[in-house]
Amino acid sequence: MEVTFRAIRPDEFEACLDVWDAAFEDTPREYFRKYFTGDPWFHPEYTRCAFEGTRMVSAVQIVRREVRVGQVTLTLGGIANVGTVPAYRSKGYSTQLLRDAITVMENEGFDFSMLFTGIHGFYARLGWESAPVQVMSAEIRPELPEPEGGYRIRPLADADLEALCACYEQCNAGRSLTVVRSPAYLRGWTGWDERTPDGVFVAEAAGKLVGYIVAPIGDRLSIIEVGWLPAYSECVFPLILHVARLASERQVTHARLQIPRDHVLMNVVRNLFHRFVWYEHAPMVRVIRLQPLINKLLPELSWRVQTVGAKGTVRLRLQSGTVGLRATGDGVVRDANALPEVILTQAQLLGLVFGLVGAEELPHPMPPQTRALLNVLFPRQPAIYWEWDGF
Repeated sequence: MEVTFRAIRPDEFEACLDVWDAAFEDTPREYFRKYFTGDPWFHPEYTRCAFEGTRMVSAVQIVRREVRVGQVTLTLGGIANVGTVPAYRSKGYSTQLLRDAITVMENEGFDFSMLFTGIHGFYARLGWESAPVQVMSAEIRPELPEPEGGYRIRPLADADLEALCACYEQCNAGRSLTVVRSPAYLRGWTGWDERTPDGVFVAEAAGKLVGYIVAPIGDRLSIIEVGWLPAYSECVFPLILHVARLASERQVTHARLQIPRDHVLMNVVRNLFHRFVWYEHAPMVRVIRLQPLINKLLPELSWRVQTVGAKGTVRLRLQSGTVGLRATGDGVVRDANALPEVILTQAQLLGLVFGLVGAEELPHPMPPQTRALLNVLFPRQPAIYWEWDGF
């Protein structure tokens, strides 16, 4: 029987939902509909499908997102919903669709790709690499303080969308790896059109939304996003205290905190939680277009160099190519003859780009001045890909 691989057509959305419904038995069918109807950046080209004859039997989804690195953005291609109808597995369909997805991302100008999986070896064959990120678990302290005045903490309301988006943008401007959101995206991606998202609370001061927290409570408390207006960082304490007390009232004692190591957050967390354990959550990443990625970064790298007047050269070598950089004190330019050479994996490069790792954590030896230059170009940062943007 003839097998074809191509982009989805608008009249085939339900057939694709049939595939994902069969492939992911534990996930409700309607969860997948948002990839077509709730994502403003959806394009049929981003859903790759395999057909045996006329029957769709496998599908892969690309989600397009713009994520920040300081004051510039990179285009992320998220890989989601890699699924095949059980009776048609082990025929290489998902592998071919992932190859198609890489080609699409190259042609559409994506800079890098990311995915979340429990089968790392499957994706490693096609060039994705594990990028360990630390997530914190803890226990809620048995004795929590009483709430104080100053901020009103209440559940999220339908009318809060615009204010919450504005709060998010101000809190995350310049924070690496965060998604550039629009109200239309947040509304569609979280299902806000159908119901106000659960487990979200806001802080008000004088009737103004100044902060929020996304913290569903199940068998544990999961704090997956916190945002605040810069002038109101004090609202973080009553927000986290509120959800910690709610969890305690429900006899929930354990918490998972997928948050950046921001000093505002960590100061509060240490007061309200104890018995911390850090464990690795390992998304996979892949560079799609090395040269354009570095070109996009040059304005941000130049700004970092200008702040300290750094000078020096370095060549970054990946399996997919090399990039030479020269810091002049006034900025950063490309330099094909730059030395010394530093060998990096894709995960190490992207870890540097987003500030998830520092130059001192790279395993290869290098001159001290090169390590110092890399620390200026790629400083450690409290970067985060918020779970609300998960795909």
